[in-house]
Formats: sequence, structure tokens, C-alpha cells
Amino acid sequence: MLTGPTIDVYDRKEFLHVINDAVPVIPAKSAVVTVEMTKRRLTPDAPFPPGVRDDLLASTERLLTLARETGVSVIHVLSALRPVEARARANTRVARAWAAVGESPSPYGPVPDESVDVQDGTFKPDFAISVDEGDFIIKTKKSLSAFYQTDLEWLTKALGVDTLILAGANTNADIQSTAYDASCKAYKVITVRECVATWFGEDLQELGLQQLARCQGWVLGLDELAAKLKAASAETEAAT
Repeated sequence: MLTGPTIDVYDRKEFLHVINDAVPVIPAKSAVVTVEMTKRRLTPDAPFPPGVRDDLLASTERLLTLARETGVSVIHVLSALRPVEARARANTRVARAWAAVGESPSPYGPVPDESVDVQDGTFKPDFAISVDEGDFIIKTKKSLSAFYQTDLEWLTKALGVDTLILAGANTNADIQSTAYDASCKAYKVITVRECVATWFGEDLQELGLQQLARCQGWVLGLDELAAKLKAASAETEAAT
């Protein structure tokens, strides 16, 4: 644990309340995007704080049920590094530094091996969450962002989607990188507070959520999002 100067998180509750209250969520123009919700990453021994993994899975199931009930598209994005790609990642400057000090990037324990033993990049997805027949699957992710070298942008444009609702792990890495790319591409970006988690530390979880809420888009609670989606669905039904 570091000692010395501490940094307080600025209170932006009033600002966040205003922007969260004002954001419209139109089901037909929205897509839930789950990121790396796989059994390889979310193993029972994955290095999250106690209870966080189980809460993440349960909350994401609630989100998926909500999306399917209100007509929101669902897209699952996951990676599958070939062994040679996993070795290349392990040879980066940061990975070598962690190996040199004999510690894990997670303060809670060793991170799981997520490589897939295939040559051509094809594999059967190992989802830790439910996947319905109408869901879309993207399994070409190689780096942090769900956009980088994938067809996520192409798919969402085909679906007429301009709002992404993010869920998955890790908050300060994959989720934040995806949100950066999405905001640069002029998407509305909503992160669901209960549906993201990180194994890099509770400090980076909070700071990641602050960054996402105050700079990249909106951070909504699951109940808050549900109210918006259900109200929008009721308005659509009343107009038809």
C-alpha cells in the first residue's frame, strides 16, 4: 500500500445528476456491448475483490434481460489470443517489468491465462453469461478496445445504433479504452456501474468510473438505466 500524499475525488454529484437525468436512451438506437465476459477471464479464482465477480455476473444478467425485453441490441465482444500472440504480449516492457519484480498486475493475485490454443483464430466462445439466438458475437478483439481491429463499428452502423451501453471487465482498461474510441467516433457511451469491474485495484475502479462519467459519457446505475429504457418502450408502444 502506498503511503504519502492522498488525492480526494472531487464532488461532481450535481453535475453528474444533471447530465444523467437528461440523457435519452432510445432502445432501437442502443446496443449493450459486453466486453470479455468469458470463463477464461472470469474464472472462480480471478483476482477480483471478494464477491465482485459474482455480483458482476448477476448484474450483467439483469442488464441482458432488460435489453432483450426492451428491444436493445446485444453484442458480445471477446478476444482469443493465439499462443504466439500471448507470448508477444508477455514480452512487452510492462509485462517484463511485472515479471522482474515477481508480482501480478492485480493486487489480489495472479491473472488468468486467456490464450486459446488455435492457429487460425477460430474458436468456440466460452461465455460466462447467457447468449441468446438474436445476440451478435465479435471474437476478433486483440487489444484493449472493443473497436480496435474488430467490426464493431460496422455492425453498430448496420443496426442503426448510436448509443453503446458497456458492461464487462476490466473497467480501467478494456471498458475505458472502448469508451474512448466510441466517444471519438461520436457514439453516446453509457457505462452501467454494477456491470463493470476490474482486477487492477479498487482505486482504479473508482477512478475509472469517474473518468467515464465525467469525460467519456455517462455512468448509470442499473435501476436508473432500467427506468429510462422502460419509459422509452412505453412511449413507443403508446405511439403505435
